[in-house]
Amino acid sequence: SLALARAGARLVVADNGTGIDGNGADPSVAAGVAAALGDNAVAFTDSIASPGSAQAVVDLAMRRFGGIDIVVNNAAIVRDSAVFKADPRDWEAVIRTNLSAPFYLTQAASARMRDQGKAGRGDGSYDWGRIVNMVSSAGLYGLPGQAAEASAKAGLFGLTRATAMDLAPAGVTAN
Repeated sequence: SLALARAGARLVVADNGTGIDGNGADPSVAAGVAAALGDNAVAFTDSIASPGSAQAVVDLAMRRFGGIDIVVNNAAIVRDSAVFKADPRDWEAVIRTNLSAPFYLTQAASARMRDQGKAGRGDGSYDWGRIVNMVSSAGLYGLPGQAAEASAKAGLFGLTRATAMDLAPAGVTAN
């Protein structure tokens, strides 16, 4: 967020402030970052792990800043367990946060980004239209005790590839 702000980006800092295990919530995390960035940032403190919340954060960006140029899907939780001992509720929570949330946000934002591209935003240059998904080596190689994390991140690789192909005609990249 800081690097993007220094480069001139206006930001929606979306973070509900959970711990790495996905438990708890602290809205002051996003609020503090947004406040430090000043008028060019706004906090969104709900979880975006639902289609409605993902749409709400996109709507906030459109209202506040008039468009969407970059989406960074960086949310992740970890609940390690060997596959034979894993709690299905932990599996669901990791998949919801690490794979479904990026899908929901990408779906909501890409519709707007596609429309922007068709309307000539960026004039064919490469200074806008980016979806960045943070993945991990667990998605490529797997790691002991990380069946959920590895599955979610492997899914995110696939989502990224499909998104890149879907949005290429609009000049939007996904990496």
